[in-house]
Amino acid sequence: MSVVTALFHVTKELRDLVCAPVSSEKREETIETIERLLAQRDELLRELRPPYSGEEQRLGRQIVQWNQEIEEHLRELKRQIQRDFAMVREKRRANTHYTNPYEQSLAMDGMFYDKKR
Repeated sequence: MSVVTALFHVTKELRDLVCAPVSSEKREETIETIERLLAQRDELLRELRPPYSGEEQRLGRQIVQWNQEIEEHLRELKRQIQRDFAMVREKRRANTHYTNPYEQSLAMDGMFYDKKR
């Protein structure tokens, strides 16, 4: 099997993985699989050497299109993780405020400013 064909199959597997919806319970497992596939792709990309046959050029164009899809889905996965972190941070802050409401006041109640001299 040529390097381009192997790269095509790894890229297809990666695209199928990132295009599928990821539940928060299986996210860690999915990320590990994505990292493994990206490492495989990196090794295959280092082995690429021209010249390429017509079939390999066709596969290469398909790989480039899939790369764009993969990048967009990976960005979305990153945004989901960032939203989850923000929610956890907000829940932690709310919980801390609930357990000790007078430690750090969120609003400046009772503040008075006198303009008269």
